[in-house]
Amino acid sequence: MFRTNLAIGLISAAIIAFQLVLMQILSYIQWYHFAYMIISVALLGFGAAGTFLTVFRKKLQRNYALIFPLLLFITGILMSIVVIIANTETVRFDSLLIFHDFRYAGRLVATYFIFFLPFFTGALAIGMSFLKFAGKIGKIYFSNLVGSGIGGIIALLLMQFVLPQQLPLIIAVIALAGGFVSFPKNAGKLLQSVALVSIVVLPAVLFIPYKLKPSEYKDISKTLLLPDATVEYEKSSPYGLVQVVSSPVLRYAPGVSLGYRGTFSVQKAVFNNGNWNGFLIPATDREETSILDFTPQSLPYQIAKNEKVLILDAATGENVALALSHNVTEIVATEANAAIFSLLQHSFATYDQVKLRHTLSRTFLVSDTSGYQLIELPVIGSFFGNSGLNAVESHFELSIEAFHDMWDRLADNGMISVSCWMDYPVRNAYRLLAVIDRLLKEKKIKHPEKHIIAIRSWCAVAFFVNKSEFSRNQEIQAQQFCNDMMFDPLLMPGSTAIDTGSFNVLQDTSFFRNIKRLLSSEEEKNAFFKEYPYRIQPVTDNRPFFFQHIRWSGIQQVISSFRKGGLPFLELGYLLVLFTFVQILFIAGFFIIVPLFFKRWKSKDKFRVFFYFSGIGLAYMFVEIVFIQHFTFYFGQAIYAAAASISMLLIASGLGSYYSVFLQITKKILFLIPIIIGVVLLIYSFLLPTVLSLTIGVALPLKIFISIVLTGIPGFLLGIPFPAGIKYLSEKRQADIPRAWAFNGYFSVISTALATIIAVEAGYVLLLLIAGVTYALAGLSYSRQKN
Repeated sequence: MFRTNLAIGLISAAIIAFQLVLMQILSYIQWYHFAYMIISVALLGFGAAGTFLTVFRKKLQRNYALIFPLLLFITGILMSIVVIIANTETVRFDSLLIFHDFRYAGRLVATYFIFFLPFFTGALAIGMSFLKFAGKIGKIYFSNLVGSGIGGIIALLLMQFVLPQQLPLIIAVIALAGGFVSFPKNAGKLLQSVALVSIVVLPAVLFIPYKLKPSEYKDISKTLLLPDATVEYEKSSPYGLVQVVSSPVLRYAPGVSLGYRGTFSVQKAVFNNGNWNGFLIPATDREETSILDFTPQSLPYQIAKNEKVLILDAATGENVALALSHNVTEIVATEANAAIFSLLQHSFATYDQVKLRHTLSRTFLVSDTSGYQLIELPVIGSFFGNSGLNAVESHFELSIEAFHDMWDRLADNGMISVSCWMDYPVRNAYRLLAVIDRLLKEKKIKHPEKHIIAIRSWCAVAFFVNKSEFSRNQEIQAQQFCNDMMFDPLLMPGSTAIDTGSFNVLQDTSFFRNIKRLLSSEEEKNAFFKEYPYRIQPVTDNRPFFFQHIRWSGIQQVISSFRKGGLPFLELGYLLVLFTFVQILFIAGFFIIVPLFFKRWKSKDKFRVFFYFSGIGLAYMFVEIVFIQHFTFYFGQAIYAAAASISMLLIASGLGSYYSVFLQITKKILFLIPIIIGVVLLIYSFLLPTVLSLTIGVALPLKIFISIVLTGIPGFLLGIPFPAGIKYLSEKRQADIPRAWAFNGYFSVISTALATIIAVEAGYVLLLLIAGVTYALAGLSYSRQKN
């Protein structure tokens, strides 16, 4: 039994680690949205395994000792080769072409199937063990959950040192180890042959030369088309693959004034997962960065003396260099990406006035107590147009609560500087102004218009919000700056009129009318919010999706625009999540639910089995996603927080599963435990954000302890319902177990994308409430019954 538990732990660790590795790889090849696809495909494998068990239960049980290790060897072999197969020209798809060329939709389905295989075989081995040892399910499920938790930590550690394309082979070794651990003494020729093949295949994969190829629409793909472009530096981390590209013709200066007459020096570009992150400023340019003085972001240095500046999300340090060129006494800069932070440290190591902080900007704002003359955010959006691909990313630094935190960190004469690239149709500029307007209203500023300056270049809009009223002298200086740089003043404190500009004339004057409506009465502003075809209301910590603008009513328009070639202007990111959800809904139904109809189900407890196991499968992932978001904000390290919260939740659930071994499982227990979970999640939905906000500034060891307690309590309880239900069925009707596993798998499959959709549309608080209600309803399916 010990060897079986160890093998279960190893294959569970391999499956979770492989899942995280595939998410990392697809984030580089395509975009991070396909993380939802990988999670869904992994869970699809588990659901389909349950259906397979339902149909072939007796044959699999009879040959468990041979089939179990055989599946682990096959899983290891598949893990080592599926990425190579999916990366071939025949199979590789491009997500931006799915709606334009349906051949790519077929390739996407083929990719689904290829990635599905190792999850199916691994899950089938685990499911067979659940069925074989149903009476001891608590210990088996404990090994499964704890192994999964450890697998997340293993993947996190490996991502620090190993390039993404090399990771699947290492993970495959873990799966093979499970096969050798469970290798029986009387192994047949088939098992021996497969074990031998695995020993040959894995080393052979080392000698297959292949390189991950990103989408042709990714920024790095375009840059590498330049003459003599080469990748000079690569560094893998849990945040993605950081690459530095050089080319003798590579110059980057978008947003620079049309009046600039200087030279544009050759730059090296930095990319994270193939997406533009910034340029490396040459050492000789850091104190005399004249080109940066010709950007809208330099206005605060022209109209005010800034002795202490906070640069949020510094990336490669463009705004840090700008501050250095103006002799700022103290510069504090935040950056969450570890690899990018390392580049920052190297770039500014000789400047004592530069203090770098490795954390999320929002987490730093909440925990910091300093006062600043200037707080500067990076330019929002993409100069190249990004098709709304970051629509479902959480941006806590752009929520209304974040702007309140920035305001509270300003000195009495301090200023917030935030800019955005002009997008068409306009969305980001409107949303930024809506956030600023609400901030000033909630701070009860009597004359909000006297606290705002906005200027417009040929490609960007910059907003500057002062804690005190802008002086007449500052207004004159701002006007002079615009004239010198050929920028247009949009909003000036001495006037309520909207300046339509003379340097950068827009043919579509609705932009100026809409700016005026955003600054008008609440009634007029709300009418504009309702009428505008995109969502531009301020975002909150509960719904921190700043770049999610599409409305349900506009989805058809988006697809039509795509076919007309409007790629840079679309909201494709959210559409891809919706597409993934619909697609996986039907694929999972075909592989999991439909086959169940071909085998008659004679159980008297059909209703209870379906609702109980479906409910706990759906709700567990909801809880997981909410915890990831909350603890990302809490720790300030997105990837580490995600891995830590998942691992802690899984390990705590494993302990709960182990505890279920000692419970006498009755229908009363199956009723009470989910009800208790529902109550706990109801309490958490209201109290968790408050507790985390109050303790965000405490020392790291205490933070870790608090997070362990906060995840441990619900995690322990969440680990009981599934093994308790399986144990109950093993005593009453064992034939129902495979179907229970299939139902649980199906609703787990659809839960990831569905949770994202709910969070975007209604927020994380409601998502956790829905999870609590779902658990309670699952428990109610066993109410009013005798034991």
